[in-house]
Amino acid sequence: MGIAISVFVSFLTFFAIYSLIVTGQRSQIFNFASLAQVAMGRFGYHMLNFMLFVQSAGSVISYFILVGDTIPVLLGFYIPQFPILADRQLVTILISLFIIFPLNLFRSIGALAKWSAFSVLLLPIMIFSVLFRAPVYSKDHTAPLMTVGKDPFAAMGIMSFAFVCSQVAFQNYLSQKNQTTSSWKISSVLSTCMSWTISMSFAAIGYLSFGQDVNSNVFSNFPEDDHIINIGRLALGLSMVLTVPMAFYPARDAVQKTIGFETKDCQPNALQHYGVTAILFLIFLVLGVQIHSLGKVYSVVGGIASSFLAYIIPGSAYIAVFHPQWFFLFKNYYHGAAPPNNDESSSIMGSGTEVNLVKVPVNPTWWLDIAAIVLVIFGFLIMTYTAISAFVI
Repeated sequence: MGIAISVFVSFLTFFAIYSLIVTGQRSQIFNFASLAQVAMGRFGYHMLNFMLFVQSAGSVISYFILVGDTIPVLLGFYIPQFPILADRQLVTILISLFIIFPLNLFRSIGALAKWSAFSVLLLPIMIFSVLFRAPVYSKDHTAPLMTVGKDPFAAMGIMSFAFVCSQVAFQNYLSQKNQTTSSWKISSVLSTCMSWTISMSFAAIGYLSFGQDVNSNVFSNFPEDDHIINIGRLALGLSMVLTVPMAFYPARDAVQKTIGFETKDCQPNALQHYGVTAILFLIFLVLGVQIHSLGKVYSVVGGIASSFLAYIIPGSAYIAVFHPQWFFLFKNYYHGAAPPNNDESSSIMGSGTEVNLVKVPVNPTWWLDIAAIVLVIFGFLIMTYTAISAFVI
């Protein structure tokens, strides 16, 4: 069931990122936020910023959880004479304040390019340590293959969190030498297949080795005295320390734009920049220290924010550009304007901002029409289910 769901989610991911670029070519809008405004007016623009914040915040919190799952374990095992170093909360707070926090003070994430590259190089160490050691523990666990997990819908949210990349689709597309739909289709298929293969191979090894006892953080399944796994734990801990800023910067940018510190005409001053950075970092740190369930974070953030970013916006934007008549019931998004059409020089109005739609030789196809509808419906279903499960039940 898990593999079947992952295949379905990966197909939706492909349709989402492909339809985004097709929509951008038709409208000549190559900006995710602008397309959100095309789809839902000014509400869509602000909702997108909010969901980007939730997505980034969830990532930061999950990284803090992983720091707490790894480094205190290593310190407690290898330096037992100082038991205080095994205190999860204390070690996470100290590492966060004295190592991670300074990395978040820069205004541009480009200043961390070398650290980011080093973080990526740690990934093979984590993967190979698990692939090498996990099968050793398989005899102690049962892993039924033909079964259904406890919460398949939550799994869809988690996988959405893992696969979501719509917010960077345009940057990747514009970086291509050949910016055609056929070239982007090939890129989308290859990247989706590679992501699915790596993720599911890793997941399959974890499940086949630990079965129904598998933890959301696979490293937590291994004993503390497994030295090879501890190399992977160290790589994971260091990687998370260096990866926090990659998710923190977009969250901070979303907040600064929302409260008006950052606009097209001005940038936050020093007090605003460092003030938002400190307050936001402390909030994320408190949540990361208090929350221990990595799977819960992935489920809630994936089900709410990732579904909106990965499915609802791409599907809605496609419909708004290629079939604007379908949005007639939502004309209030455009402040009472008539539904836009696909004629040359047509435009969509939203909160005083005009978005010009320039007709280019890109036509809708029946399979993208169906995909767009499925994306929107599936996104809303997962969002609704996650919200009810997390805040009502």
